[in-house]
Amino acid sequence: MSEDFENDDTEDTEDIENDKAASSSGLQDKYSFDATTLLIGLQILPGVEGSRQVLVTAGIKGEPPIITSTVLAEIAQSSVLAEALEQLKQLLPQRAKEAATKEAALIASTKTKTKVPIPDLPVPHNTTEPSQLTLFT
Repeated sequence: MSEDFENDDTEDTEDIENDKAASSSGLQDKYSFDATTLLIGLQILPGVEGSRQVLVTAGIKGEPPIITSTVLAEIAQSSVLAEALEQLKQLLPQRAKEAATKEAALIASTKTKTKVPIPDLPVPHNTTEPSQLTLFT
């Protein structure tokens, strides 16, 4: 019997060591530039076309990003970004119409919904017994 308990303890210790090794490997991968997913974000703020400010964020999941800023003209020099921005510029009017249609349909559907009747409340019983309220009259 005591051998079983000793074997269980040894197995548990090995499992813990294996978990620590896997955890440390995952931790190393998380912080390895080549082994983790990088999150890059661009936020283009409103303004005049040539001088619109762009916030650029770079980071990994679960950690605060690095934030820098630039102007739109500098970012738009990349052909991939310039093409994406141009496509977005062309699609925005169509998407605005679709959003307005959806909103109108939503408003129309809320107006045509049937109202649930208010349930009848129990009728209060009249008693001639004095209540706390009658003490103040």
